[in-house]
Amino acid sequence: MAALSCIIAVRLVDLQIIDEGEVVNIAENDLIDKERIPAQRGIIMDRNEELLTNNIQSAELVADRYHLREITAVVEGLAYNQAVHDPRWDTLTDPKERRKLVYNYRAKLLNNAKAEMTDEEKDARRALINPRDARANRLLGYDEKVMQHYFEQHDKLVAEVLYPFLSHQEIEETINGRKVKRFMTREDIVEKIAQTATQKYNEEARAKGLPTRSFRNQIILAKGLSFDTADQISRAVKAARVRGLMVEHNIRRSYVMPEMLCHVLGYVDHENKGMSGVESYFHSYLAGVDGLREYRHNSRGQVLPSEDDRYLAPKHGLNLKLSIDMRLQTIVEQELDKGMRHFRAKRGCMIVVEPRTGDILAMVSRPSFDLNTKELITHKGKFKRGEVKDDNGKPLTGDFNFACQTRYEPGSTFKVLGVTTVVDKGLMSINGYVNCSPFSVGFGSKAISDRPFNYGSLPVWGVLKKSSNPGAARIAIIGKWPNFKEYLEKFGLTKPVGIELPSGGACLLADGSNIVNYSRIAYGYSVAVSPLHMAMVYATIANDGVRMKPRLIDKIIAADGSIYDECPPQEVCRVMKSSTARDLRFALESVTQRKGEGGRGTATAAAVPGFRIGGKTGTAKKTKAGGGYTENLYTVSFAGVLPIDDPKLVVMTVIDEPHPTDCNPGGGTVAAPIFRAAAERFINVLNLTPSDPEAYEKYLASKEESDTLKK
Repeated sequence: MAALSCIIAVRLVDLQIIDEGEVVNIAENDLIDKERIPAQRGIIMDRNEELLTNNIQSAELVADRYHLREITAVVEGLAYNQAVHDPRWDTLTDPKERRKLVYNYRAKLLNNAKAEMTDEEKDARRALINPRDARANRLLGYDEKVMQHYFEQHDKLVAEVLYPFLSHQEIEETINGRKVKRFMTREDIVEKIAQTATQKYNEEARAKGLPTRSFRNQIILAKGLSFDTADQISRAVKAARVRGLMVEHNIRRSYVMPEMLCHVLGYVDHENKGMSGVESYFHSYLAGVDGLREYRHNSRGQVLPSEDDRYLAPKHGLNLKLSIDMRLQTIVEQELDKGMRHFRAKRGCMIVVEPRTGDILAMVSRPSFDLNTKELITHKGKFKRGEVKDDNGKPLTGDFNFACQTRYEPGSTFKVLGVTTVVDKGLMSINGYVNCSPFSVGFGSKAISDRPFNYGSLPVWGVLKKSSNPGAARIAIIGKWPNFKEYLEKFGLTKPVGIELPSGGACLLADGSNIVNYSRIAYGYSVAVSPLHMAMVYATIANDGVRMKPRLIDKIIAADGSIYDECPPQEVCRVMKSSTARDLRFALESVTQRKGEGGRGTATAAAVPGFRIGGKTGTAKKTKAGGGYTENLYTVSFAGVLPIDDPKLVVMTVIDEPHPTDCNPGGGTVAAPIFRAAAERFINVLNLTPSDPEAYEKYLASKEESDTLKK
């Protein structure tokens, strides 16, 4: 007796002191039901407060296997079901008498399930379980076959309760290799709860001595339920005294215009976690904090009012107001697709920047994807995810943001770097002349030329107008590498672009201290940048030489409408004197002119009569896998400024691997016309004032007449 008392005392100390926290937690988990109250994810809107995202409230029905295979919980539902079918039930008007009848049935069920075992048999079974497993210890004294019978009966009871609400739920199954949809049956509900496939596998595995599979504790019986249906299910489950079923309220993210702005917005996963774009970058702001409601109940499942019941209200996420203007975004999406279809290009992007603030007004990349369905979008149409392969045979998803993440050799759009260096340092005047004849740099190097042209001598601005490679190389050599590198840094090309989106990082640059490399860098080879980097270079020129940080977020707004963060425009640095910027804009305007000194520019297809348009073309050969350049694959681009005398917009257009149609693929023949098509629509949307109203009216009249003839 003394030894037995000591054993009991040691066990009590173990439970009450050493394992107190664990025992309390087990008890609380058994007697407390927790309900998550989802927080509203912050909405995202454009600069004009047009909503881009929605939160769709729905619910899902979840079966908890822990309770559905807990005999004390199961017999509660079975006992109540037997009691309500007892002839005495309708004659009993006193609630206490009805509860007594239920308790009697419950006691009978539990007594019937108790196993008749000797002390030795109990000890043998106890040795097979973890002494700290409270549930296993509770089931120790019950007959396994009887319990299994109860579980099967309870599963059928659950199916009867749920079927009226789930009979319209669709189930997809494969029959003879074909996917067929049908409505859910009672048998389907039972099969999901019992996990009969896992049961059957485990029986066969035990017979063969193989490892068994574990059962899922959380079983989703239905998704996408309306709140009204979810409430009806909750009431029906409660009325039937069935435990182990939970209705979880969820908020699903939906996108208002799912085929647009996908790389900027990004998307969330099934748990509402941001996976890309601003949804990912600002997830901690958008997500909010879920609320919580706790209910305490007794061992029979009855809810017990308690002062310890907790309710924590959800804290809704913050809202984002983007710098994006969906009017302009719609235009660039449509015009880029139209241009890429015409030139049968593989990839492309357009970026619209407001130079004064650095605001990203529009950004589109192709390929892209549907935000709601994740289907691939190309200029050819929509495809199921994984249906289209890239050049390496990998599935093309459209997740890659060409505008920010790619790095390409920019070609002649890079020539403004050398011109900026010599003009801003006072080493050359914008009107100073430079020899543009072919020449070689370094022993044995290939001659730099404008084949098949030889422009002879051109003014510095004329080098940009005619896009002369020898002229750009000579200008850079006059400027010298240390000075050139200084402006690379000032323009921000040696660092990541600094936007709240995944980017390709800093530009890749060959060693400019090598004169051969430096001469190639001068006209956009041996250097790789992102399209957004180049857009911000031209935005700096348009902003009188002041570089602004690219701005994607206008404001962060709290759920109550108060401003959490203004996110004002940020000036990074002054890159050049304002006089240098004016000289460069004069040179860029000459690029789009058909006549004047120096003859025809390389981007006359970008001009809009009546408006002063500036810009620069770029055409670069694509590199081969083994080194060197291809002869027929190009990346072409055009950086446009609208209007050049009072810059409102900078538009960067990059088209990768266009195929020739009726012209040789180049920045002036491919990217410039796409820019002009978008610019004509920008003028109308923003109501821009022409510098020559008469010329613009004449152009509109001729265009209308041409459209009429085509019809």
